[in-house]
Amino acid sequence: MQNITAIRLPEDLVNYLQALDYEIGGLQVLHTHAINAGTPEETVKRVRERFLEVYQEYQLAKQELWADYSKEYPQCKRWWVDFQEGVLNLAE
Repeated sequence: MQNITAIRLPEDLVNYLQALDYEIGGLQVLHTHAINAGTPEETVKRVRERFLEVYQEYQLAKQELWADYSKEYPQCKRWWVDFQEGVLNLAE
């Protein structure tokens, strides 16, 4: 059986990560729609560049978050943030 530890995170951190996650999803949809709609290549390129910027920011934020807990939980096999509950879940 998998052991899961839940750690409450600061609300502003959860909101920040969730906002980045939502923006990534929205930009993916926008990019796909722009391509399918025949949007000019320059506009599609700007959407793609914005997606890559936000994705990189999100990945960096997750790395920084995990750096705070990785030493204390070296047995952790995977982790995720539950935005609804505002917790970091660590699975062993």
